[in-house]
Amino acid sequence: MRMKSFFAPTVQDAMELARVEMGPDALLVNSRKAPPEAQGMGEYEVVFAVLPGRAEGTNEDTVEAQAQAAPTEDPVLRELARLRKQIDEMGSSLNEINAQAYSWAVPAPEFAEVLSRLMDAGFSVDVAKRVVKQAHARLDGDPANWSRRKTFDRESVELAVRAELESLLSTDADFDSTGNKLRVVALVGAPGSGKTATLVKLAVRYGISASRPVHLISADTNRVGAAEQLRTYAAIIGATFDSVDTTRALQQAIEANREKGLILIDTPGYAAADMEEAGELARFLAQHPAIEVQLVAPASMRAADLSGVVDRFEVFAPSKLIFTRFDETSAWGGVIGESVRTGKPISFLGTGQQIPEDLEPATAERLLERVLEQRNERALSAA
Repeated sequence: MRMKSFFAPTVQDAMELARVEMGPDALLVNSRKAPPEAQGMGEYEVVFAVLPGRAEGTNEDTVEAQAQAAPTEDPVLRELARLRKQIDEMGSSLNEINAQAYSWAVPAPEFAEVLSRLMDAGFSVDVAKRVVKQAHARLDGDPANWSRRKTFDRESVELAVRAELESLLSTDADFDSTGNKLRVVALVGAPGSGKTATLVKLAVRYGISASRPVHLISADTNRVGAAEQLRTYAAIIGATFDSVDTTRALQQAIEANREKGLILIDTPGYAAADMEEAGELARFLAQHPAIEVQLVAPASMRAADLSGVVDRFEVFAPSKLIFTRFDETSAWGGVIGESVRTGKPISFLGTGQQIPEDLEPATAERLLERVLEQRNERALSAA
């Protein structure tokens, strides 16, 4: 038996490489994320095998004939023939299962590869299927396709998927007040999501740098030293500051600083087990629609975990999403997927620790270029 590992940006690409080199009879033995020491060769590793009698230049009929002609004289050949038959049956079953999977996952065979890429980029299965399905409908409904057989070239598929993502993805980085109107923004999120650093970046960029009076409020009574940390930041950037421990005190602090142009509220980081404690603050914010709530979450989380955090903080009814640690992930699809799934716009992207430099307004171009060009970057890295 001859076995070989193949590395590529996606499992599908690695399988194609294996089929080209080892032939259509090659059998998939294993697939996995490439180990750290092999990441430069490709993100995924697949292992294929060719059984004796199926290797290049070997006459399969001869081997079978030998096994049948001498069933007792050569037990090794007889055992190999038996194993090969079992593996053939398993391969046929797997191929049938894969065909059935593709039939429900993609509306046309030409979309299978792009579905795989979207999932590799971090999109959930549901969002990836939705994008592909609607991109297919976009192409299928194009009058330019009515006069020909319904097959689509790769470029058309790519353009349709990009157009669909652009239509589904929403961004809104507006942070300016209209005239002299006060703007009050509260940031919510899980512990360690980067709320405080993001709040200070916003204060500098859209307050101090714009000659706009800023007032910072810390409502974080859970984390030791949280209020003092924000007080220190306020002193450094020249903003006024309040620390509050009740919603009543929060209301009073807002009322006392209405002459300011921008009030930013830092809230406690609520873990999954602490969400019951968030009830009072969530109700207060819901009763004051003039307070804009934005959810801060790390882009580096797995798509499923990210969805869990976004759903958990729906109790605060956030109107926008801010993603930190954008520089620490290659699975940007999870970020886009949350905007598509929830219909909430993405406002800002945190790209590092520097204040205020490492905060950028979210744009569809910036997000989509990371996802759609990811394949080329990985291919070059592997090369």
